[in-house]
Amino acid sequence: MSPSPPNRRAPRDTPADWVDPLIGTDSSYEFSNGNTYPTVALPWGMAAWTPQTQDDAWTYRYRDEAFQGIRLTHQPSPWIGDYGRLTVMPQTGRALALPAARASPFSHRRERARPYGYAVHLDRYDVRVAVAPTRRCGVLRVDFPATAEAFLVFDTHGGGAEVSFDAENNRLVGCTRGHSGGVPDDFAHHFVVTFSRPVVAFGAAGTDEAGWTETRLAGDRVCAAVRFDARHGQRVEVRVGTSFLSAAQAARNLTREVGTRTFGQVQRAARQVWNRHLQRVEIEGATEGQRTTFYTALWRALLFPRPLHEPDETGALRHWSPFAGGVHDGPMYTDNGFWDTYRTVYPLLSILFPRRYARIVQGLVHAYREGGWLPKWMSPGYRDCMIGTHAAAVIADGFLKGIRDFDAPTAYAAMVQDATVPSRNGAVGRRGVARYEALGYVPCDEVGEATSRTLEFAYGDFCVARLAEALGHTADAERFYARALSYRHVFDPAAGFMRGRRADGAWHTPFDPTEWGGPFTEGSAWHFTWTVMHDPAGLIALFGSRAAFARKLDAVFTTPGEFRVGSYGFVIHEMAEMVRGQMGQYAQCNQPIHHALYLYPWAGQPWKTQQRAREVMTRMYGPTPDGLPGDEDNGEMSAWYVLSALGLYPVAPADPHYVLGSPLFTRATLHLPGGGTFTIEAPGNAPDAPYVQSARLNGQPHGRAFIHHTALCQGGTLRLEMGPEPNTTWAAAPADAPPSLSPLPPE
Repeated sequence: MSPSPPNRRAPRDTPADWVDPLIGTDSSYEFSNGNTYPTVALPWGMAAWTPQTQDDAWTYRYRDEAFQGIRLTHQPSPWIGDYGRLTVMPQTGRALALPAARASPFSHRRERARPYGYAVHLDRYDVRVAVAPTRRCGVLRVDFPATAEAFLVFDTHGGGAEVSFDAENNRLVGCTRGHSGGVPDDFAHHFVVTFSRPVVAFGAAGTDEAGWTETRLAGDRVCAAVRFDARHGQRVEVRVGTSFLSAAQAARNLTREVGTRTFGQVQRAARQVWNRHLQRVEIEGATEGQRTTFYTALWRALLFPRPLHEPDETGALRHWSPFAGGVHDGPMYTDNGFWDTYRTVYPLLSILFPRRYARIVQGLVHAYREGGWLPKWMSPGYRDCMIGTHAAAVIADGFLKGIRDFDAPTAYAAMVQDATVPSRNGAVGRRGVARYEALGYVPCDEVGEATSRTLEFAYGDFCVARLAEALGHTADAERFYARALSYRHVFDPAAGFMRGRRADGAWHTPFDPTEWGGPFTEGSAWHFTWTVMHDPAGLIALFGSRAAFARKLDAVFTTPGEFRVGSYGFVIHEMAEMVRGQMGQYAQCNQPIHHALYLYPWAGQPWKTQQRAREVMTRMYGPTPDGLPGDEDNGEMSAWYVLSALGLYPVAPADPHYVLGSPLFTRATLHLPGGGTFTIEAPGNAPDAPYVQSARLNGQPHGRAFIHHTALCQGGTLRLEMGPEPNTTWAAAPADAPPSLSPLPPE
């Protein structure tokens, strides 16, 4: 891993101070160590701020040496792109507009990144700039050297923008319309900027002072500049209010969230907010590196989805709809890929922040009402990315865990539509669903990524069935439970893998389990053979026995990590990252196989889960800029680590139990929303002692390899005695296995 950045040497007194936003930033298009940027925002904040070193989707690369500005961003992933962006760059001597011209060298030794603030010294201009967040606004503090030529350049990037200077109120007002897709025609991101010192000139950046007479600029890419006389006062505080509703609402947000507070006051308040959230989990027995890694992971799991709603002048929540356009009532969230986040982010929120979870689902219901479908990937509106309809997993899992402060009948109707009604738009619904219903699988000679779709559709049907059953729709439940077994139709017992299957029933040939793409999404048969989260016992039956299943699962980790590029035609970054992981065909760098190492308890070998989970946590995560094993994907990769470090993993959301793994710490305390606590004790824990010897739940012997969500949220203590050798009898009997849609086959 990369050397630890100097950022980590600052005092760390609270959980927020242990967070290192530079983790995951040593990434590129070719290879992801997280594909993150150093986000400065509040939990689920609408406005995020980041240093910019590149004017592209990889906004900040740790290895870059030039700084281009502080960027207001809404980008959820480099693969999805940004929208509503605005970059602010301090300069002296002369205002330069475009990123390459205005860039300044900088050093990580004079850079400080925290969740509640970022600061850096710009060597070219001898300027120090810092930013602190509120939920929809931000405050910049700029320390200029003594000069009459102190500038701030505002870069709106491309796609259309307007900027004007209101001299009477010493403020900048504007909007940006640039985006990367997924927006209706009325999209606009509004901003209002005020300054603590008088602006003495305004105009198009890059012109000389004599040309600064304009008060309004409009165009595709507007770069505006303001000048200050800093000879007798070198510090300027810049307050930025934002809104997706209007400039008036941006000003209202700025007054409400910042008002007359100074930069220091805003930063201290942001630190307090982060500590309140991060203190929901206390850990003991962690090394410094583990503590940094854990709290950084927990922090990243609380950044997405972003809210789009804003309180209007009466305090009522209003949102611009990315699904229908116009302004609507109630909460709305965006910037989330459910194919990723349903697996770990939402299960984590269901434990620690169920009220936030409920509000997010309220937003999903509004998305369905306004756009006619549940989103699959939203940024800010419907995006054609990834497969399946996994908002269903979020809705069903929440409801079954008692999170019910939303319109469940409408949410259920949306789930049924997603699962059954063909859509011409790949951004919504299920591509190939009509053939799936007719054949029991999606044919690979008619639809791309067909086998992955079949498997994801079957799990989605399980989620629909679970909510149907809970709501009393018995006939629907029976129908969707039957469809949830469709995974059986793409399993080839002769090959021992899930495979592509043609419309005529024949298997797609030639077949190589190391070949990526084709009937699979970002993976191969080695990865998707385990995509039966809701029915591991049924998958075991296809292999013939628990022992045969365990041998095949072992082979994931022992088969050389070789691959064929298949239909991709070139090496995508996930392939290279799998090889780098050196765990055979196991690819922690991508989501499809994240749950596989937690399947051993169904096979009666939970000690292998314990060993493998500990290995992934200690080898593939760390407190360095390359400290993530692949794309972060809206917190999913980090939430995997948080849950695994606690010794819990939700293999099948909508079946609310957690498989027990190998806790990383000697003690972890979850402060539950109702005021109680759930403590996970692991006496005997050590780097060479990953194995559970015995378990007790609230003082009583616990011989099962899982715990139900209800038991966790009622509070109590789970005590796992740890040791250096596996206990091959604990939780190994068929009766000790976690729940499954089908019964385990006889021994």
